[in-house]
Amino acid sequence: MTSLSAVKRILMAPVFTLVLTGTLLVSSAVHAQQDEPVSAATQAYLDGEFLAAHGLWRPLAEQGDPDAQTNLGILYRYGLGVVQDYAAALLWYQLAADQGYPRGQFQLGLMHDYGLGVQQNHLEAMRWYRASATQGYVRAQFGMGALYGEGRGVPRNATEAAYWYRLAAEQGDANAQNILGRMLESGEGVDQDPAEALHWFALAAEQDHVEAQENLQRVCQIQSDSNCP
Repeated sequence: MTSLSAVKRILMAPVFTLVLTGTLLVSSAVHAQQDEPVSAATQAYLDGEFLAAHGLWRPLAEQGDPDAQTNLGILYRYGLGVVQDYAAALLWYQLAADQGYPRGQFQLGLMHDYGLGVQQNHLEAMRWYRASATQGYVRAQFGMGALYGEGRGVPRNATEAAYWYRLAAEQGDANAQNILGRMLESGEGVDQDPAEALHWFALAAEQDHVEAQENLQRVCQIQSDSNCP
């Protein structure tokens, strides 16, 4: 199983790393009548013009748009264009989460998971991760797997961890694919299945996941398979 420190690095990956790898911390999905200002805000964000992005998102967030609320929370969480302020981040995430917005729910869960601006509470984190994960948000599905896999706030449950990691893996999350591969290889929480483990290692390796590439090479030295390079 991937270590707790490694899981934390995955969940808390810096904003630019996530943007560059395609995991959108900032989304441009908004109501049709708001397309133009949010598109400009997203471009400003990607260009590193965070103060400009803040100025464009703020009016939308105040009008109740959960996407813009979550994006403001991210700016305050990381101190992008504004003074870092966990309390402000929590406020905007909470407003988005209370509207059932999955990305806001995940970000709120993350704050509780690691005690950012609030007392650390893994059960509260799980509540928000689950609300997001059941709507198909892949990072929340990974978060659920991490909580169960590491036994944070709940008894360690490899079967539940594998269930959530599989959901994330099926959506193409390379970290989840690699972890699921390790679980299938060892039979942890799932029936041992070296062939399927190799399948997930190969998928993650194709996304340049270094550990998965090492796992694939290691397994392929032992067994021959069409997934082997």
